[in-house]
Amino acid sequence: MARKTKEEAQATREGILDAALACFHENGVAGTSLAAIGERAGYTRGAVYWHFKNKTEVLEAMINRKRVPFIKRLQRSYSPHRSTPIRDLRAAMLMSLQELDSDPQLRDMMEIMLRNDLSTESQAMQQLQHDSITQEMAIFRRALERARMLDQLRDGVDIDSLVRILHAGLTGVLYSAMLEPGEFALQRDCRDMMDALLAHHVRPGVFSAGEAPYALPPDPDEEE
Repeated sequence: MARKTKEEAQATREGILDAALACFHENGVAGTSLAAIGERAGYTRGAVYWHFKNKTEVLEAMINRKRVPFIKRLQRSYSPHRSTPIRDLRAAMLMSLQELDSDPQLRDMMEIMLRNDLSTESQAMQQLQHDSITQEMAIFRRALERARMLDQLRDGVDIDSLVRILHAGLTGVLYSAMLEPGEFALQRDCRDMMDALLAHHVRPGVFSAGEAPYALPPDPDEEE
């Protein structure tokens, strides 16, 4: 019975987050109340408050349920158990972009994060974005440092500079594809941008331009 209760609580929580995403996307963060989220989910306001103290917690949980698996995937790119950090970083990013291209909920969440208002919740979301960028760039740096250790980078490559321009390039294509989907193709243009940039900084033969992304196996040291 206890296990069933836990599963039901998790299902309720997920239903609230699904409803929150729909409400935030339709009405904006500032224009959405916890009562509206509960009504959309089919639960009482009390049920929402049982899981979340306020709207900021809802917003953070909604973002993190997608962000955490993305970060775990990226972290596998610098695994000491593998020797292909450039290929793995490229594959991890392209697999994530493939998911973004095909997952309507994920795309809606990205659109919510692109918007900006003066609400407390949006300020919290901006902090989450800042933290995400910092974490992603740190992962890029670790993968590229491992590539250098394996002698996969060209001589004289400035890793910090490469981290910045790689992240800026991916972000630029992502935003462009979200705002002007008729002009930009997310998967194609991110792949082409990454391949051109990496080809200039890594030694020949380290990766193949145009290669299809692949799923990275869980790292033996990865926490459950």
